[in-house]
Amino acid sequence: MVEARLDQLARLWDEFRTLRFPPAFYLREPEGTCMVMMDTMLAGCVASVIDGTLDDRRRDVLQARTPALEVILPSIGDDEYASKYFTHLHGMAVLAAELDNARSE
Repeated sequence: MVEARLDQLARLWDEFRTLRFPPAFYLREPEGTCMVMMDTMLAGCVASVIDGTLDDRRRDVLQARTPALEVILPSIGDDEYASKYFTHLHGMAVLAAELDNARSE
């Protein structure tokens, strides 16, 4: 089961890597959150899960930033592309957290 979910995450990651960061969000900070930092931190955690288990620091980032992004998503609905981009990122982060948890059990 973990292998199938890892394959799914790898496919999502490959799709995500073809997307470009939403230009308006270089300066826009919904809910006071820097979306460039959100993107960088969560994407780094996703890539790390694909490569293996997370260290404590990345696990903490994933556990804190994933729900924070979920809270932000409704406030960016006015930008269709950004909504798609960050929803994709959120989905990968959720799956990455599930995989990391499954590996540590």
